[in-house]
Order: sequence, then structure tokens, then C-alpha cells
Amino acid sequence: MISNAHDELADRGPVYIVGAGPSGLTAAYRIRAQGIPAVILEKRDRTGGMIHTHREQGYLMEEGATILPSAYEPVVKLAHEIGSGDDLIPAGSIIGFARDNVIHNLRSDHLFLDVLKTPLVSLKSKALMARFGIDATRASKLLNYEDLSRASAFDTMTPREYCSLHLGLSGEVYDYVINSTVRGVLGVRGDAISNLELFFMLYNILGSKLYAFREGYSTYVDRLSQGMDIRLNTTVQEVREGVDGVTVTWTGADGVTHTESGAGAVITARGDTIPDLVPGHFDAASEAFLRGLRYTKCVVMNTGVTRKPKGIVASVINIPEPVDPDLMGFTCEHNKAPGRAPEGHGLLDILTMTEFAERIIDEDDDTIRTEILRRMEKLIPGVTDTVDYTRIARWNEVIVYSRPGLYKELGQFQARQAATTSRIQLAGVFRSSSNMCTATVSGERAAAELLAQLRAPLRRFVAV
Repeated sequence: MISNAHDELADRGPVYIVGAGPSGLTAAYRIRAQGIPAVILEKRDRTGGMIHTHREQGYLMEEGATILPSAYEPVVKLAHEIGSGDDLIPAGSIIGFARDNVIHNLRSDHLFLDVLKTPLVSLKSKALMARFGIDATRASKLLNYEDLSRASAFDTMTPREYCSLHLGLSGEVYDYVINSTVRGVLGVRGDAISNLELFFMLYNILGSKLYAFREGYSTYVDRLSQGMDIRLNTTVQEVREGVDGVTVTWTGADGVTHTESGAGAVITARGDTIPDLVPGHFDAASEAFLRGLRYTKCVVMNTGVTRKPKGIVASVINIPEPVDPDLMGFTCEHNKAPGRAPEGHGLLDILTMTEFAERIIDEDDDTIRTEILRRMEKLIPGVTDTVDYTRIARWNEVIVYSRPGLYKELGQFQARQAATTSRIQLAGVFRSSSNMCTATVSGERAAAELLAQLRAPLRRFVAV
């Protein structure tokens, strides 16, 4: 009976997945597990989205995502399911906060305890932070990777407004703890996003142990995509829903345009491009929500050095705005996990703030290298003279700008989707706080909802 059910679903044609990042690969994995063929259409020349590991001159470099917090339980679970569990190794879990030429070290899995002990801020400031701890604990009960709109009551102001209004923390706590944390994780300032993001990252990212993949994050992507039908260098023009399924129009690497039919589709493209991919599919409010999504940018410079920076034991170092407004932080990959650099060398991954990325992202590599190293000299004097390798990655789409009120609008958008039926499902980081876990969970959810539609008796589907 199970085999017959699988055969019947497979006979309806493949499911088309737009995008081969974590969302798309996860959705395809779940759909294929039910015996339904999946065709993945990817615009890049590789899989993985924001995950990409590169090896050169003895360095093992992550151009995008670099660590896996233990709080990303769905990702950890999937890694074990596909056979990548043994590749996970403990990563250095010390986070550094820079101030006055000193890097103060806090343990990511004991963050709140270490904040109380650190000389990073004064005793008076620590006492003022009690209100913040209470509110963060209240919010934590509503935080999840599937629907952050449940916590929309905390989505009314920016971290800067919250600190000024409730805590009187507009001074050192904001500069060196709150804003430094927001910048170091998201690459944006604390006056540009929702305070809900701050609560989310403290409980679901920073307040956990950190892991790495022994041979790089891309090994996880390679195993997840094993055996899949993936068409690279492909541009999708349109996805339309009909009575019996969907039609997809796309142009392949050879320049040939195809229009093919399938049982359904999962769209994992950036949210503001989705209405153009599925024209006429959404009501006016839903289309306006998607088109209104904005994404940050980042330039990442993998930097090999002939000697490890002296005195730095942290794996992740946040750079406060008073120290340098243009850099969000850097990772010491040689402190994170073994095998990241040649013996005696170090490997730094330096990341820019989104505003700085917008200014330099189209510059040549030499210009970007000079600009970033000039700023790094403030933190590690003499670092430029030790550089023996650099590699620059330009990311035009990183996270969604979660302005205050966005998650309330997201809840309304998701409620409209849930009230209708469609063989076109959406996945991606815009479904909650933007990170690897949200991408994975949204792929799981899209696959489950599409499979439920495919198992239902054939009927006319309506747009969402």
C-alpha cells in the first residue's frame, strides 16, 4: 500500500525547487524521501547558498556561514539523519568583545553569567541590565524558528529605543554589549532592526554551544544534495499554478528555455523577487509584504596570516561601533577548529557592516583588501605585514532587515497563506529570524505542506 501511494504521487510529475540553498535542499530531501522526484533549479554555479567552503594554500575557509550553534536543533538533527553527525566537532565557544584596546572574553554557552563577571562594563551598568534580562526571559518562551510573529508584542521598537526608554542604557552597555552584539551577529546597527532580533539571538544563537564541520560546512551541503537532480546556472522566469499542478519556465546554462509541468513547486528565492516569479499568485497585501522585504549585504575577507594574533583566544570577536563603525567583527578560524590554517599560521574571517558593504562591494579586490586591513590595524596593530593570503566574497543578500513591526506583518502574511491551498509553497529566511536554522525549518515546513496538498484528492487550487 505504501509503495502504491508513493507511485501514485510520483506519477503526478516532479516537484520543482527554485534555489539550492539550505531551504531548497532540505525541501527536496524531504520530498524525495516520499518517492517524489524533485528538480532543483539554481541560478549560481554551485549549491549551498550562503554556505561555501574553499580550500587553498593550506587554508580551509568559510565564505559564508561558519559555525553551527547547538540551539539549531533541527539542523543538528538533519545532519545526523543524513550521516554528517560524525563530522560535527566542538568549536571554540569564546566570544570576544573589544573595548579600549582590550578584548574581553565571554563564553557563548554561559553568556549571561560571564556578563556579570566581565570588566567590559561597570557594576552600575550591570545592575541596570536586570530589566533587560527579565524581558529577554519573557520573550524567550515565544521565540522559535518557524514563526517569530508569536512574539510580536516585543516587536515594537529598536534595541537602541528599548535601551533608552526602559533602561537608561544609552551609554556603555548599549555601545559595548547590546549594539556590539547586534552588529557582530547581524551586521546592522541597533537602531535599524527590531528589538525582537536581539532577544532571539541571545537565546537561540549566543546562549548555546558552538560546533563546526570537521572538513567545512560544504560537506554538509554535499551530503544533503547527494543524488539530487540539480540544474546549475539556471534562471527561472515564471512558475504558474494550474488545475493539476504547476508549469515552470526556466533557461538553462546552455541558453535554451524550457517550459515543463510538475506536481508542485517550492520557491526559496529572496522574498522581494517572489511576486515576479509567480505573477498573479498573491493577494495585494501579501504581494506588498513580499516586495517590501529588504536584505542586508556583506563583504567577507578570508585572511591568512603567517602568525596567529597574539593574545586572542576567542573564536568570534565583535567590533563595537566606537572602535570601528565599518566592520561588524571577525572570526579567528584557527581558534574555532583544528585544520583551518597551516602549522603556525592563523586564519581570520573579517566581515563588514552592511552600510560599508554597500559602498565597497563593487570595488576591485585590491581596493577592498586595503580598506579592510586599514581598519583591522586598529584592533591588531601590524596585522597587514603578516598577511600571506586573502580571498574576498561579496554577498548581496544576507539577512532580512527586520524593522520594528515586521514580524507582526509576517504573522498576518502567514495567516493568509494558511487559510488557502496551493501547490506553490514558499521557504526561506524571511519566514522568521534570518539564519541557517530558519532556512532549514522553512524548507521542512514547505515540503510537509506541499506533500499534504499532493496527498489530498485532486481539486482546483486557489491562489494565496
